[in-house]
Amino acid sequence: MKLLAGGMLLTLAAPALAENWDFVLVNKTGKTIKMVEVSVAGSGDWKKDKREEDQGPGTIKPGDDYTVHFEKDPKVCKYDVRMTFEGDETPIIWTGFDTCKFAFGDFALNGGTPSVKGT
Repeated sequence: MKLLAGGMLLTLAAPALAENWDFVLVNKTGKTIKMVEVSVAGSGDWKKDKREEDQGPGTIKPGDDYTVHFEKDPKVCKYDVRMTFEGDETPIIWTGFDTCKFAFGDFALNGGTPSVKGT
């Protein structure tokens, strides 16, 4: 009985763990993406997406869809998405993409300004 109670206390005291999550990024930037990173909105704690081996060489061409895998905090919905492009090492950040509301995001650059439309 003591062992069971102790195990229950440990379970209750454990912090909420991140879970594997994903969304589909639709590349409407007009550029080839070579790296995607995700961060809790405003935190700046960037994590590379968890590419799957079957997704090829790792670049995302204009017009392509790409499933971004990341660890999601179960209490957080909004994430910033940072992309680095071929031929340009300066990353661009899309802020506040709501992964709870949207499974797909059309990520675009309008005159160099990042915009995203979720569906």
